[in-house]
Amino acid sequence: MLTVVALVILFAVAAWVGLAGRVVVPADRVGIVSRRYGRTHPDSAFKHVTPTGTRGVDARTLLPGGVHWLTPVVHSVEFVPRVHVPTGMIGVVHAFEGRPRTDRRTLGHHVECDHFQDGQAFLLGGGEQGVQVTTLAGGQSYYVNTRLFRVEIRPRTFVPPGTIGLVHAKEGAVRPPDQRFGRHVECCDFQDGQAFLSGGGEQGRQLGILSGGAYYDINPELFEVITVDNVAASREGLTDAHLQEIAIADGYTGVVVTLDGAEPHTDATDAVAPAVWGHRGFRLPWVFLANGGQQGIQEETLSGGAAYALNPWFVRVIPVPTRMLILMWHDKPESDTYDADLGRITVNVQGFDLAVTLSQTLRIPRGVAPSLVSQFSGTSTSGLGGLMDDPAPLRRFVTRVLGVSVTGYFAEVTSTHSVVEFLGSYQDIRRELAERLTHALENWGVEALGTSLGSFTPKDPSLLGSLKEKFIEEMRDENLRLGPRDARLDDLIDVYRSRAEARRATLELTTEARLLGRDDTALIRMVRELSDFEVPDHIRTGDIADYVRALPMTTVQDLLTRIRELHRDRGIAPAPRRSLPPGISGSDPPGGVWQAAGGASSVTLHARDVWSSTSHCHVRLTLLDDFPTPETTVRLLLRVIPGPDHPWAAPQGDRPRLLLVAVPLTPATLEPATALLHPSPQGAHGVEFTFTAHHPGVHVARFTVVLEHTGTVLQQVETELEILDSGHPGDLAAPHAPPLRGR
Repeated sequence: MLTVVALVILFAVAAWVGLAGRVVVPADRVGIVSRRYGRTHPDSAFKHVTPTGTRGVDARTLLPGGVHWLTPVVHSVEFVPRVHVPTGMIGVVHAFEGRPRTDRRTLGHHVECDHFQDGQAFLLGGGEQGVQVTTLAGGQSYYVNTRLFRVEIRPRTFVPPGTIGLVHAKEGAVRPPDQRFGRHVECCDFQDGQAFLSGGGEQGRQLGILSGGAYYDINPELFEVITVDNVAASREGLTDAHLQEIAIADGYTGVVVTLDGAEPHTDATDAVAPAVWGHRGFRLPWVFLANGGQQGIQEETLSGGAAYALNPWFVRVIPVPTRMLILMWHDKPESDTYDADLGRITVNVQGFDLAVTLSQTLRIPRGVAPSLVSQFSGTSTSGLGGLMDDPAPLRRFVTRVLGVSVTGYFAEVTSTHSVVEFLGSYQDIRRELAERLTHALENWGVEALGTSLGSFTPKDPSLLGSLKEKFIEEMRDENLRLGPRDARLDDLIDVYRSRAEARRATLELTTEARLLGRDDTALIRMVRELSDFEVPDHIRTGDIADYVRALPMTTVQDLLTRIRELHRDRGIAPAPRRSLPPGISGSDPPGGVWQAAGGASSVTLHARDVWSSTSHCHVRLTLLDDFPTPETTVRLLLRVIPGPDHPWAAPQGDRPRLLLVAVPLTPATLEPATALLHPSPQGAHGVEFTFTAHHPGVHVARFTVVLEHTGTVLQQVETELEILDSGHPGDLAAPHAPPLRGR
């Protein structure tokens, strides 16, 4: 009976223990286990939270998703919500338990503990009390033992686009007193705090910056980040302008002044530090310093048309224009332009105040800009950097170089010139002043593109009358002094011109008489005089030459005979008359004959003689192609056929060479212009011409036959061709002899 009771009691106790010790952790919760009874942990660092199953809060937690068995009464379980870090936030972790920190550090070093979800690994791995260097990323939930860790939610660090973020380290080694910045350590843009501390990161200002347009998981307990959102609360003297990206406009170059670096060499004659490569336009200042970069104005400049994310604690940038600049010396309101100190120029000549405007165009090469800034900026390497859009350096250059040059030049000129001389030497003054300014600019390596000097005007308008009277008086004296000399020079020039004209005319006349004979020379000059006569308007171009060509040849011959007789009366010997070839008379021939060939039938058409020297030879023209149209080339065959009684008709006769001259009298092309042939009674010898009309209508062609060895014109004929648009057969020449026209 007792055994049964004992078994029942034992079973009841076991059932109670099983039911009371069963633990199920709800979702989104974490179970924190505490042990009420038992021994304490021998390590005094674990007084409240222990890594093992000793009395106190267990560092290990119970996770949802299963059944856990614990001893009733001995253990108790507390369910707490899991830790959620929202998106855009980070979790800064504080450890309640762990080992004390050493080396005067305020942050506990990193321990691998599954993002603080494995408390046992944290404690046994040497985790330290206090704020942890490692943070929890946002957008996630963590099963953290809240009796061991406290998680504080902080916003992520955001740097707006177009700006930068400056970093000030609160923890790390103490930097040497001669260094302005903490040692640079690669730490994933300050998001890996443990890498920063383990790599020897130092407190204070950091060389690295945060680029704009990005979020960063940076531990605010380790780093202070200065952005445009919190710059007003900083104690660094920074403003929004210092945290903007440095934009260099087109047509400018950025002269860089580094605020840190090696001291310049004491024996250096150039105040510009030499270039150092590898720092990507001063974006990597630690590379610049590691390669021996010197502080001060740098030889390397920043190109225009780009933006640069630079540390204003490290560099200062001064924009200098490299485009064309026009500087004006004239009255202007107060401004911050480069020529603000240049006013209208006033010069005093013999008591007269004359005002003048001046402009100088120049261009500063990119490589010269650092030297100009070095000499005229007075820039120090203390204070803050960033973009310093200050025109003062170039304004000083303009005033001290160009302004002084202009003032000095006019002081020299006015002391040696009278008013009249001064005003009369305007071109020389403009040229000398341009040379003076060009030389001054070249001494600084600046390109001078042009100098423009305005006119001189009296500042007091009442002085215009006095100035005019003085000018007239001085000019009168000057004219009286130079007048006789100029008159003698004019007379002498006329004498020499007359002599030269006489020599030229004599030489020309002598040469013509020697080559052509006295008689022909006189005839040519008479005809030349006739060519200047006025003629009726209906004669083409209106000169005597066209008028003579319009006359019949017999009339022209009579005119020439009368001219010869006129000159014979004046003592000019006539030239011997050339005889015509045997068998050729001077009577008019009946005319040439046209024959149209090449079609189904042929039509013989007459061409009229304009004039001829023989009636015993005939000119025969044959059309070799049908239906001429505009811009279409047709062929013409010309033959000279002597009559049966002509000496040239004999089989063994001596046939001279004849020169044929072809001229179109209407808008057309007739080629060749000249040709040679032998007369032939059988027509075996002939010359082929090509005729191309340029528009429809009646066209006229003239052919002249000349005896080659004497130049005697034997015969001249003209013919008409009617050119149609359609290309159908038409009259190729007039079937009758029309009235004579032309020559």
